[in-house]
Amino acid sequence: MLTYIKYGSGPTVWLAFHGIGQNAHCFEPLAHQLTYTHTIYSIELPHHGRSALKQNQPTNWPAILTNAYWHGLVTLFLATHSINRFSVIGFSMGGRFALVTAEHFAAQIDGLLLLAPDGVTQDPWFRLATSTVAGRILLRFFLNHTRWLLKIGHGFVRIGLLSASQLRFAEVTMQTPAQREQIYRSWTSFRTLKTTMRTFAIAMTTHQVQVRLFLGQYDTVLPRRHMQPLEIALPTCQVLIIPTGHNSLVRRVAALLGT
Repeated sequence: MLTYIKYGSGPTVWLAFHGIGQNAHCFEPLAHQLTYTHTIYSIELPHHGRSALKQNQPTNWPAILTNAYWHGLVTLFLATHSINRFSVIGFSMGGRFALVTAEHFAAQIDGLLLLAPDGVTQDPWFRLATSTVAGRILLRFFLNHTRWLLKIGHGFVRIGLLSASQLRFAEVTMQTPAQREQIYRSWTSFRTLKTTMRTFAIAMTTHQVQVRLFLGQYDTVLPRRHMQPLEIALPTCQVLIIPTGHNSLVRRVAALLGT
């Protein structure tokens, strides 16, 4: 069921997970830099790219994507492609998938690269919009009436509850009806796909998995303060701060790894 793009043919295997509103092409900058040393399976998240369609028809993703369901999908993917050892990379929302994948398959993981990952802390807006029936009804309403949503967003910017760049990120990711439907399906479906930093850190430490955390110095979408639970739970995590914002992080990390 997982759709993907395969880049390169090198001996080091990576499973890569892109951000919300993106597709498997997100990791092309990495592929260009590492094509001879790595084989990168850039996997499309549910409700994204070709994973949103099957023979031009919507796929039947479950309403709630559980850890157990995801574990089964990845297990099948690894068996299909005869993958035993691999590393994982995840950007933004893909970081949530990378964290869960790394924990469940820790015994097979060589390394984990997290690029401004979602899933380290529970964003209050995400929790408010997805954790209750009332919240999901409100989410659907505001996605159908974005004028009201953006008006409220500008009010939050004025009083300091939201940054201007966070609002711009929201505007870009919900410009069209298709994008708004994708956000609704993704947010509500992914809400239980998560781990705690304590159990994650135990798995990484037990299996001696190298974890690297790449953050944008000017990233206000997923800034460093959101990563504190990970840094506290896993002191061995290597943190690299890159002078960039959120949207350019993959490209900048690719340039760094390619040097």
